Amino acid sequence: MSALLSLASSNDKPGGPPREDQSARLAGLLLELARCVNPELAKEVPSRLAEDPRLDAMRGVLIERERVALEALQRKFDDPEEFANAVGAILPAAFAIASRDERMGHAVAPTVEKATQASIRKNPRTMVDILYPVMGPAIRKAIAETMDGTLQSLNQAIKHSLSWRGLKWRVEAWRTGSTFAEVVLRHTAVYQVDHLFLVHRKNGLLLAHVAREDASTQDPQMVSAMLSAIQDFVRDSFDEKESGAGGIDSLRLGELLLWCEEGPQAFLAAVIHGNPPPMLRNRLVDALSAVHDQWREPLEAFDGDTVPFETVDERLRPCLLSQSNEARRRYSPLMWLIPLALLAGLGWYIGQRVIEHRRVNAYIAALQEQPGILVTAADRRDGKWVVAGLRDPLAVRPEELLAKTKVDPTHITNRWEPYQALHPAIMLKRLQATLNPPASVVLTQDANGITATGSAPQYWMDRARAYLLTLPAGAPKVDLSALQDVQDPDYVRLHDAIQAHIIYFENNVARPAPNQESALDSVAAEMRELIQVARTLNFPVKVTIVGHADATGKENSNLALSLGRAEVVRSMMRQRGVDPTMLAVRGAGPLEPLKPGASEAELQANRRVSFVVTTGE
Repeated sequence: MSALLSLASSNDKPGGPPREDQSARLAGLLLELARCVNPELAKEVPSRLAEDPRLDAMRGVLIERERVALEALQRKFDDPEEFANAVGAILPAAFAIASRDERMGHAVAPTVEKATQASIRKNPRTMVDILYPVMGPAIRKAIAETMDGTLQSLNQAIKHSLSWRGLKWRVEAWRTGSTFAEVVLRHTAVYQVDHLFLVHRKNGLLLAHVAREDASTQDPQMVSAMLSAIQDFVRDSFDEKESGAGGIDSLRLGELLLWCEEGPQAFLAAVIHGNPPPMLRNRLVDALSAVHDQWREPLEAFDGDTVPFETVDERLRPCLLSQSNEARRRYSPLMWLIPLALLAGLGWYIGQRVIEHRRVNAYIAALQEQPGILVTAADRRDGKWVVAGLRDPLAVRPEELLAKTKVDPTHITNRWEPYQALHPAIMLKRLQATLNPPASVVLTQDANGITATGSAPQYWMDRARAYLLTLPAGAPKVDLSALQDVQDPDYVRLHDAIQAHIIYFENNVARPAPNQESALDSVAAEMRELIQVARTLNFPVKVTIVGHADATGKENSNLALSLGRAEVVRSMMRQRGVDPTMLAVRGAGPLEPLKPGASEAELQANRRVSFVVTTGE
């Protein structure tokens, strides 16, 4: 438009463009306007208008707002995140509007089913968590009702199994294909359903009431209101309303029993006299389910009008069941002998088991009190008691304790693993068995350990001290300080005399010098006498023959020479009647010189054999 105005104004200005040019431009603008008005004209008439910046400016002014809006809309379509946000903002409202049309549910159902199946296959735990609040109470209720019916059936079956009537009922169960418990309940259950109330859950109004002809009751509307109030009171009192848990399931007052079965829209309450069988509850559940199936829409839209439920009475009336007990018959006193005998036998068996259990406990307690015995297990296996643990070989024998507790040995199996106990009493027995102290030695146990008193030979004291060094850590302390050393004078004389003898040798010679025969005879006689004295005193004795050599020559040669000299002397002692088992040899070489030095006299003094007397093993 501005281009047209400028072109028109230029026609009036002197010195403007030629009129032919102005006419051409005006014609071109008119053609462009025609093209904008009728786009089909663009196919027949080509554009004659050259590019004009003013025309572009005019377009920007006229359609700038629409162009910006189109660009923003195009960005939303091109960007997936912005497009998703835009669709998500209107999706709830769209679903709300579409839900009014049933076609929406039919269209979405296959997609929802596939998505649910994929979710369950990927993570079944999610569906478990969703169904747990609903299925958990239902399963627990079903299990409780089943257990109640099973216990009732078992109780009745045991009660009537040992009688003629029970035998007749077993034949009936076999003939009809029913279980014995069902037949017993059918003949012995005493109950009567007096009233049935069908009450709406939301508003507590009575939908239907069915009663026996001879049953007495108050206003049914008032009773239904009270039942609803009790159910709500229980839920509110124990915070079970939001959790979706059911209300009162069973309520008993004397002979009167109230059973309630709840459904999605209504609950059915039965007033019963006596003890009904479990099958009655199943009958109530079936009736309530049938009511919900047949009157679903009236239950959902119930606003107080009970006209749609006028025929519900016919559906509930079959639940007014009753069962009377058969007349009791008198039985012969002999019929009670069988159960009494069985009961007496059971009592005797239980009594024997109790007595045996007490005796075994006393036996185990006696074992645990004994030092050196550790009981680790005691249980009954295959009709026998198995007692296992650790036992020191010096501890008391379990058979001795078993006889004192009067337990039948054939009912006990002992399994003991050996070990060494550090109990002071066991250590005292071990010292007496190992050291074999003489009669003059007394070993006693006290709070500080074990104390030895009396008198003993030196050899026994040496052996006792050597044994105490081998005891493990944690063993009781053994005190030998109170013992007195007692030595026999003949033993001391012979001991000193033998150890004072020295047999001399020539240089580099293994046999004694010729002038040593008398010395050898004296040593042999003293050794024989010493052995006799040791046997009289009842203690072992040993003589060690020690060979020596001077320091001349090689050390290895001197050591072999000294050992050879000791062996030669032992052979000479054996020839002179000395017990060879009491003799031992040792070669000292030049390591134990009698007179250190290098003179001939000192070397001669070191070419010798000496004797060492020891006691003990």
